[in-house]
Amino acid sequence: MTPCTLPLLPEDATWADLEAVAIQRAAALVQCETARALAVETLTAERALQDRWRAEQPK
Repeated sequence: MTPCTLPLLPEDATWADLEAVAIQRAAALVQCETARALAVETLTAERALQDRWRAEQPK
């Protein structure tokens, strides 16, 4: 999983820059959290499949 990157303010930021970066950061955080949740869901499903397979194997 690649790390999330958040937009940064330029050195000579204006009020408009601040507003724009705030919106961009919010969108980036939503995207990052969505990717994280999907990764957790996928891992949980994979482990459940492995557990089910192990339970079905003869002992």
